[in-house]
Amino acid sequence: MTTDEMERSERLRIMNYDTPAVSDWETGLHPMDDLLRGERLPHIWCQGCGLGTALTSFISSLQWLEKNQGWDLDKVAVVSGIGCTGRIAGYVRLDSFHTTHGRAIPFATGLKIANPELKVIVISGDGDMAGIGGNHLIHAARRNLSITVVCVNNFNYGMTGGQVGPTTPHEARAVTAQYGNYEFPFNLPYLAAASGASFVARWTTLHARQLDWTLRKALNHSGFSFVEIIAPCSTAYARWNPEGKGLDPENLRRRGLEVMKHYQNIGRTEHGVHPKDAHIKVNESGEVIEIVEGEFLQESRPDFIEAINQRKDQAEKYWQGEKDALDKRKKLPPKKEQVSRTEIQLGGFGGQGIMSAGKIIGMAASVYNNLEACFTQSYGPEARGGAAGSQVVISSKPIHHPHLTQPTSMIMMSQGAYDKYITDLKQDGVLLIDDELVTLPEDHRDDIKTYGVSATKIAKEAGNNRAANTAMLGFWTAVEGIVDKEAMQEAIAESVPSKTVSLNLEVFEAGYKRGLELVE
Repeated sequence: MTTDEMERSERLRIMNYDTPAVSDWETGLHPMDDLLRGERLPHIWCQGCGLGTALTSFISSLQWLEKNQGWDLDKVAVVSGIGCTGRIAGYVRLDSFHTTHGRAIPFATGLKIANPELKVIVISGDGDMAGIGGNHLIHAARRNLSITVVCVNNFNYGMTGGQVGPTTPHEARAVTAQYGNYEFPFNLPYLAAASGASFVARWTTLHARQLDWTLRKALNHSGFSFVEIIAPCSTAYARWNPEGKGLDPENLRRRGLEVMKHYQNIGRTEHGVHPKDAHIKVNESGEVIEIVEGEFLQESRPDFIEAINQRKDQAEKYWQGEKDALDKRKKLPPKKEQVSRTEIQLGGFGGQGIMSAGKIIGMAASVYNNLEACFTQSYGPEARGGAAGSQVVISSKPIHHPHLTQPTSMIMMSQGAYDKYITDLKQDGVLLIDDELVTLPEDHRDDIKTYGVSATKIAKEAGNNRAANTAMLGFWTAVEGIVDKEAMQEAIAESVPSKTVSLNLEVFEAGYKRGLELVE
């Protein structure tokens, strides 16, 4: 073997290239025939466009992974959006999906979560990914979902005529920026890394071999991998900018070649550089004067599916505990007396447990007394000061309308809640107040029944003023008699923190006794 042959053999070995037993020139087959939809070729891309190179590198990477790492290509799914790059999904002989503009990544997210065994790859353009689909890009990266996103960046919206896009260099010209782009573009590797991607790289279509190797790593990466490919747009972007060397429409192929030569002259490979320093620099005319390329980031951390499975295990343990508790739940006899539709309005300020009290009433009625019950809630504009409210409807018959029409019973624990809700109470309805927090005005309604209890004082004396709502529940149970006492006690014990059950039941009893004293 000559020296030249030895050097060539070594280069091929470094590139992981195996010489086929029979030359493609002899067989007449293209080496990528098995993964290309020949019936859809020739492709629609312009002369000089870099998308053919991007597609070739992608298919080459898949073939290598199939041969050397046993990939099952029947478990590979390719997703794209709208745009020149989006056509790739239609040219590969794989399960592929051409989605709506900007929605490739959420579609891919659904595929991956529904079938984690799939290798899901998104291939689309900068307008599709970073423009209308930008929000999906950052959130998929944030979740570290195990999909590979390949973004072919040609610096403009190429398919629709060459408008300014989210990656158009500052001061560069475009159809919609004839005097230069006044906006600043995204640095896509930095955007992906800052959002949470755990593998980030960039190459131009000039770097076909390096792109092959990087795509192999990205496709094998556990977590969100992002690869940007800078490609020439010979028809649109290059026509308006110095990189394309002129406007002659007959020289599209040449224009693309000039751009590639330009990339070769200005490119700088910097593996491991921080993505924020992975610049695409331009001069005052908008001409790209430096592109930093390479593999910038590769981290190992739990991906989205792994995180879900961890929570799933925790949830199963929690649910088993809840199930055991439900199985041990005390069974009480159904309430014998028929209860006509009863509407209860609870009101107070944030932090008094108004929502919890409503839920407890609903639980006592439905779970323990076998009645029908509906619960709704509404918060005031201030979480710790506005008039918070919750509503409960109870009936022996099915409840067809879950919201209050005219309350028959009210529990008011603040002056603001009283002022807000009192006019809604039905004539002959029952009003219960915490009489240390609610002062009745001189013109207080005389067509309703009003009862007061020092609920907050009772709770404070018991050692926890946050149990005031429980005192009001005891008071309401005694006065109204709609829900059985034991049902309320069981609902309270199930709803409050375990270490406060005894205190809450003590406070409930105090409120209940006070209620009996007033009604008897």
